[in-house]
Amino acid sequence: MHHPSLDHSQDRSGERGVALILAILFTIIVVGITVTGTLILRSHQAKTKTSFVTHGQSVQFAKSGLIEALGWLRKQTAQPVLGFEPTLDAGAVPPVLDTIDPAIGIVREFEITNSIWGRYEVWKEWDADPDPTRLAWRQQMHCGDISELRGNLSPGSVWRLRSLGYVFRRVDPNAAFNEAPNQIIGQDMAEVEARRLALQPPGQAALCSRTGSGVRVLTRGRVLGGTTAAGLYYLNGTGSPTVSGTGATLTGSPNRSAATTYDDSFDAVFGVSLDDLDAMADYVVMSTLDFPNPVPIDTVVVCHSAMTFSAAQPLKGTGVVVITGDTTIGQGSYSSFSGLLYVQGNLTMREPCEIQGAVIVTGSVNVQGNLDYVTIQYDDSILQHLRQELGTYRLSSAVSRPLSQDR
Repeated sequence: MHHPSLDHSQDRSGERGVALILAILFTIIVVGITVTGTLILRSHQAKTKTSFVTHGQSVQFAKSGLIEALGWLRKQTAQPVLGFEPTLDAGAVPPVLDTIDPAIGIVREFEITNSIWGRYEVWKEWDADPDPTRLAWRQQMHCGDISELRGNLSPGSVWRLRSLGYVFRRVDPNAAFNEAPNQIIGQDMAEVEARRLALQPPGQAALCSRTGSGVRVLTRGRVLGGTTAAGLYYLNGTGSPTVSGTGATLTGSPNRSAATTYDDSFDAVFGVSLDDLDAMADYVVMSTLDFPNPVPIDTVVVCHSAMTFSAAQPLKGTGVVVITGDTTIGQGSYSSFSGLLYVQGNLTMREPCEIQGAVIVTGSVNVQGNLDYVTIQYDDSILQHLRQELGTYRLSSAVSRPLSQDR
């Protein structure tokens, strides 16, 4: 006899079996996707870490070598530096530890983690290297004086610095870093140019102006050269300055000096082009609002804009200021600056204001006080201090990463 309730129970049992199978399949799929995602993530993390070790860290080590090489140039007592020759003398008092391998140049090694180490090399020039393989590598990678290539400058003015950075696995401390069982796992190269700033005005004077007739020293305006410098230095045949009004003063030894040759170009004054000066400057600003107040001690500021100094923003501080535009030091600014001021344009100075050091102007100059004085006073000690602090080697180009051969 047919029993409908029994058939229905059997159908439901079959459905439960199919559901269980589907649940198991779904679980397997979800677990598979999760495991696969985890494996992909771990693989990506491992790849990122490896890339950082092999490239990121080696680049940073190469840049560290450049900074140490720049420091080595700066600390040499004989300037400009004519030869790159780092030394190692642990027995000296105090010890000289420029490197761990003077045959190469500047070399440093340091542990990163466990058996992973870092290293950088800044190679010196040594044509008498007795190892022919090493000599061939040296001739590609060594630092060099490239002053002649950069405009027939005096030797030692411009150096090209190259540094090689390595990340390597140290298995045997008695073997070279690039010899088995040790293994290089990352290598890169960095290159930069270092230049000296000349800081050489056209003449030894409080004020250097290209055109004599363009200089006006009026009421309570003072241009003081002192016993060792002229008050005004300008190009012969360009007319005479105007000195007129109560308290107007132009003094020096002599008070004015007309030169047959006069060069106030950036290359002549600073030893570099304006573009190179931008690269070497501590501050490059494009507007009055960005101009540092005060100028930080012993810094180079280049301003590519007309400038107006006021009580809210006076010209103060110590350093080298270059302005490529007309410049006005307004009344009531109480400006007081020590250093070298170079204006590519016209300069107007009103009271009260005092500049000690030297001023170079390519256009006209108007120095005028009223109830108080405006003073430009030559100070050789300030200029010598700036030459010592700022005339040392400075990076004059961006760090580049030229392709290097495997070692």
